[in-house]
Amino acid sequence: MPLLIALLLLFSANPAVAAPNCNTKVCVKVYTDPKTGKLIITANRNGSSTTPKPIPTRTWKPRPYTPKPKPTVAVKPTVIVTKKYTPKPVVKLSLSDQLAQLIPIEDIFHQPALSALVQVPVNFWTTTPPTFKTSVVMLGVPITVYLSPTYLWDFGDGTKLSTTSRGAAFPNQSITHIYTRAGSYAASLQITWSGTWQASGATSAVSGGAIVQNLYSQVKVVTAPSKYLN
Repeated sequence: MPLLIALLLLFSANPAVAAPNCNTKVCVKVYTDPKTGKLIITANRNGSSTTPKPIPTRTWKPRPYTPKPKPTVAVKPTVIVTKKYTPKPVVKLSLSDQLAQLIPIEDIFHQPALSALVQVPVNFWTTTPPTFKTSVVMLGVPITVYLSPTYLWDFGDGTKLSTTSRGAAFPNQSITHIYTRAGSYAASLQITWSGTWQASGATSAVSGGAIVQNLYSQVKVVTAPSKYLN
């Protein structure tokens, strides 16, 4: 009895669903190329083959036949009218399609822009879009891709900050950093894109590895003036 119950539970459970890459007519694949920073979308028709099927060979056996003499009839010459043949345009069925899109990248900024002060917060932000979405129709199949970034700020003095916020200009100061010493600091921002795509009512993760973008900015920090200094 326990074995029977276990078998019933096993067959009644939903089987694991594989990544939805293909439907009945078109196979879709969405992946990234980290080397070029491009999003690649491909579509191929299932069951398409360029090799023609062989035509069956029929065997014909001749039958004995004795021709009968035909009476001689004067035949009038027939005027043959030659019609001009216009070939019809051949519509080729596309068997595959591919689209490559470059992920947008902008710049990073900081305030104050010229000289920041020691022990005073410096505000950072980037103008890179907070999301990336593209919708295309390939071989009759609508495909939608959603990508979102994560941000890794390196302020150049050994301090790093990982966040999903891209920051904003003053008065919104969501990404700030305080420098304790005067100097010139090479601040950088690493943006990592990843996401999902939808086709034929199914959702799957974008494969191929994350697209990583790097931005840089030089921050000059000076000491604050004091009435005790000449």
